[in-house]
Amino acid sequence: MQYASDCIKGLPEKGGVMKRERRFLFLLFVMCLVAAMPFAWGAGGLKNLNRAGPSGRNDGVNPDVSTKVTLCHVPPGNPANAHTIVVGEAAVPAHLAHGDYLGECEPACNAVPSAVPKTGQTQCWSREPFDAPPVDCAGTGQDGEHQKGASASPRFADNGDGTVTDNLTGLIWLGNANCLGFRTWGVALSMSNSLASGLCGLTDGSVAGDWRLPNIRELQSLIDYGRANPALPAGHPFGVVKTGYWSSTSVTDPIYAWWVFFASGELKPGLKIFTDPGQMNPPDMLWIWPVRDRQ
Repeated sequence: MQYASDCIKGLPEKGGVMKRERRFLFLLFVMCLVAAMPFAWGAGGLKNLNRAGPSGRNDGVNPDVSTKVTLCHVPPGNPANAHTIVVGEAAVPAHLAHGDYLGECEPACNAVPSAVPKTGQTQCWSREPFDAPPVDCAGTGQDGEHQKGASASPRFADNGDGTVTDNLTGLIWLGNANCLGFRTWGVALSMSNSLASGLCGLTDGSVAGDWRLPNIRELQSLIDYGRANPALPAGHPFGVVKTGYWSSTSVTDPIYAWWVFFASGELKPGLKIFTDPGQMNPPDMLWIWPVRDRQ
């Protein structure tokens, strides 16, 4: 049997040396390429770490305080509020140490399920009689026993500019839940879309089109099913909250849209339009609570 080493030894000396040198150089190139892959393909990669300052010079040793680096900031204990920031190069190591990463935040992948929020319910009840006081939750199998789901503490942050951030969902809510009044569904949509900084106590720099009427999932996400009148988490910063608010979500019968009854947390259908030629059955009128995404 003849081995590869035997074949190499049988070659002319000069050619064999040259081929071995080529193999060595090729192997060295592959090793360098593989070593560079984790950094080149990592979050952000080389393209996001701009080390050149305004002068375009960098000595490669001392970080330039004027150099700006793009990071995805992941707040400790609150990953749902991850957002893109720009910091000086000297601050990068500290950010990376607590979980931030280079580059802009990536949009959530549709294939990765998101956590379902907790309902807020912590008590359990006997099945009978209907007016019985709460019972020990152990072994009941009720929501109050398991209390499954995601949570955030503190739940809300008053931003001091007329807006409130929900730290669980990352949504930005209008701090004044009553400013836009009691309207029909169509008017609620248009007024929400027109909201901007300078109205309703806003100083957030938002412009028309940033705000919207929330969909039913967004509106329902505010509900704490362990509370009533209103069914909102304890210590919420919204002040007086009315009983019923429109969502932008239509019912499958499109003359209705869903709304939330904040006294108890129930979802109800509301009439959008007049349903008879004589206009004797008017559309429902409910409150408006706009929402926007993080800017």
